[in-house]
This record gives sequence, structure tokens and C-alpha cells, in this order.
Amino acid sequence: MVIGLGDIVDGGGLPVDNNGNPTTKVCQVAVNWQTQWKDARSAVAILNSNGIYYQPTIGNHDYDCQSERPQSRSASNYFWYFGQLPLPPTGYIRDSSGQRTPNFYKIMKIGSINYMILSLEFFPRSWVVSAVNSLITSFPGPVIIVTHGYLSYDGSGPTFGSNFPAGTAYPLCSGFAAGVYNCQSGSFRSFYCNPPGSSTGCVDGTDGISLWYKVFSVHPNLFMVLSGHTREPSPGDYPTVPDYNGVGRVDCKIQSWTTLCSNPNRPIQILSDFQGQGNNGYFGYGYLRIVKVSPSTRSVAVITYSPSIQKRPANFPATIPYFKKDSYNQFTMSFPPSFGGPNGEVTHITAPLDGSHVSLTFPISASAKGPDNVAHMEIYVDGVKQSDYPGVSALPGSASVTLPGAGLHRVVVQTYNTTKAVWVKSVIYVRNP
Repeated sequence: MVIGLGDIVDGGGLPVDNNGNPTTKVCQVAVNWQTQWKDARSAVAILNSNGIYYQPTIGNHDYDCQSERPQSRSASNYFWYFGQLPLPPTGYIRDSSGQRTPNFYKIMKIGSINYMILSLEFFPRSWVVSAVNSLITSFPGPVIIVTHGYLSYDGSGPTFGSNFPAGTAYPLCSGFAAGVYNCQSGSFRSFYCNPPGSSTGCVDGTDGISLWYKVFSVHPNLFMVLSGHTREPSPGDYPTVPDYNGVGRVDCKIQSWTTLCSNPNRPIQILSDFQGQGNNGYFGYGYLRIVKVSPSTRSVAVITYSPSIQKRPANFPATIPYFKKDSYNQFTMSFPPSFGGPNGEVTHITAPLDGSHVSLTFPISASAKGPDNVAHMEIYVDGVKQSDYPGVSALPGSASVTLPGAGLHRVVVQTYNTTKAVWVKSVIYVRNP
């Protein structure tokens, strides 16, 4: 199968009626928007005619009048061109009137196991999030979620001036104070608020960090999350564009203390967006990802390949590789630890959430989970030990934290793993007031 990550076209165009004819609504669109949709549909027809299923996840450029802010949720062109594919999805999430939405799933067998591949709209609305949670909970097998905007490329998030290396991804975010999260410009407020970037005049939607807390971190059967949208950093042309442009993944060898990694239900999370390469940052060179799932080795191998470069090298810069073999574009990831239980001890702060605004004294919950023995927990605030709990693997219900004053503070809960003789920690940042 081929999974699309959104932005099937560049300009969604004017809304169309049930016959594909433009309506009378006026908005700013590209002059060739109809040609874009027709060309995209013809390309997908090549896949379908060869028996290859294509999953048409919607992106922000695929909505009608896509340049409007707040962006419209109207998707008449999307459904006109991609709502009747010969190899259709298994089912759609429908709205209160029974109409299809750009939220749908395909059940596919990989080896002997049925997987659900679930595509979500761009920054899903609250009621969609609720429907998705019910759908995942009721499905007995692994789930792969695809949504256009979720990860940023560089570990932006609770890093506070000490960012992770580029290519180590963190969810896009809105709704947190600037001093708590370094939110990327491609997050919710850029598209669904008027004026863009403001905290007022916003409509319903859920972006990266909220998707993590509300959906991606709560399901033990969530296998993988795939996203695109973010073409940063340093778009440009080969060979000067960096290998980490438009790509990233959650790498728990680096991010082990973050909420993305200390959560025992963490799925594999990968960003792929090659549009920032070529033509001064708007081409892509035809790169795509090939993902091989291997249940026997409990691993997922990812390679990056351009059939266009291989077949027509004269159309591309000299020496450009059709296989990208750097560590950002060719790598192997292990199955989520929640599949069969964590494969290593994990300490997880469950409350408050990372980035929360809290009172000077507040309750805290955390526990250890995994195959090893643990026998001690400690709480640190800004590097100073505040509480000590010998002989436990979960904080007691009375556990609390007292901040030294207003402002931003780093709270750590660490657990002693007696099996491996190491401390395992989970870290959040909170702010008062």
C-alpha cells in the first residue's frame, strides 16, 4: 500500500458542486487548481490499476479555499477527486448529519496480523478526537495513525534553549506559554485563528501536543504515527540542503526523559516531508519512504528512495543519490514497548501534564512500569531533592510538590532500577502562576 501524508495538491481551489463544477464562492486560488487535482488523480490511478491501495490523507493545502484564515473545513474537491477511488477505504468517520469526513481507515493484513491504518484530518476537531478514541479502543489489533501535521523536525518542545538535534522530532504545539514550549509556526494557531498566530478568533481543532495527550499516548495498541507538513529547517537545493531537512523521529536514545518516551504506551513516530528540497525549497526530488514491518524481529526498517531520480537522472542535479543512506533517512526502529509490555523500566509522571500551569503546591502522580525490580522513588525540583520514598514503585496518593516561587520549574521523578543498578527518570516543566 501507499500512504499519503497530505497536501495532495498545492491549492485546494474553489468549492465544487456534486457534478464537480465550481460554485459561486469567491476566494484566492491558484489558476491551475483543477489541473492539479486531475494530475494527482491520474497519478493515483496508476497505483490503483496495479492493485496498490492508496490512502489519501488530507493536508492543509487540500481544503477548499485553503488560503483563508481561519481555514475552511470544506473539502468538496478532495471528495470529488478522491472520494470514489476504485480501491476504497474500509470506512469513514461521519459527522452528525451522516456525511463523510476526511477521517477514515483501511484494515490491511501485514503478514498474519490485521492492522488499521487510520487517516485523520488536519488538526482534528474535538468530536473527531472522541470518535477516533472509540474506534481505536474497539479495534483488536495494531493501529497506524496518519495525520498531516503532528511532528516538528528538531525536538522543539520542552527543551528551553537546549534543543535536541535536528531530526529528533517533537509534536507541533499551540496553547502553551512561549516560555514553556518553543512552538513551531506550522501549528494550530497559524491555520485556525484569525488573525493567524493569535489566541483569539480560533475555531475547533487539535494540534500536535494535544493529539499526543488526548490520543497518541493513551492506546497500548497504537503501533505507529506518521506525519508530514513541516519542511524545515533550511530548505534549499542539493547538495547544500541538510540531510535532516523535513524529516524527524522520536528517538528515545536521546529523548528518554521526555513525556514522549517515559510513557509506556509510546508508538513509533516519524515525520517525512521532502518538499523543502530542490527548486529553492519547493520540489522534493521525488523522495518517498519505504517502511518494512518485521514482526519476527519486532522492528520497522525505513529507507528513503526516489524512483524519479533513478529512472530519469538527467532531470536532477549530478551525483544526487536515489537512495538516501544517511542516519536521518535510513534507520531501524523497534516495536513499541507496549506491545507485550515495556522492554525496559519506565518512570512515568501521569499528572500534572508537561507544560501545565500549577499552584505553588500541587499533587503529583507517577509510577514505574517494566520487567525489572524497582525499590526507590525521589522527586527533584530545579535540581534539588524535595522528597524521598524508599521501597516504592509508585508515588503515594499524598505526594505533592512545592515550587520555590513563581516562574518556570523543572520537576523530575526518578526511580531506582535495582535489576540494572540505574536511576530511571521522567521530567516535566510546569509554570506558576
